[in-house]
Amino acid sequence: VAVFVGKVYEDCINGAGVKMIEFSAQQTIAKTVSEEVIAESKKRFGIIEAEILHSVGQVKTGESCFFVKVCGQHRKESFAALSYIVDAVKSRCPIFGKEILAEGGYKWKENTYE
Repeated sequence: VAVFVGKVYEDCINGAGVKMIEFSAQQTIAKTVSEEVIAESKKRFGIIEAEILHSVGQVKTGESCFFVKVCGQHRKESFAALSYIVDAVKSRCPIFGKEILAEGGYKWKENTYE
């Protein structure tokens, strides 16, 4: 079993600290895309099962917001599928993050793949 837990980072944007992210989503489409990504991962990596959970609403810095669990027969395939799923969800699912700044204001989150 391989697990990824994404947290809200206390990023700094133009000198202003992020205090939380307010997530919104087109939930029906996000669910369909997530199911497609899991099906692709089963075929591509031979995993047994996977689960994807993502927060909607306000999540404070330091709190978890994104969870992926992959079950496979071997760690190599599980880890490869885990990485693939995380990147696919970030790039394909209509989930949006509004970074709320401690000093007031906000900035829409841009996903990066580091």
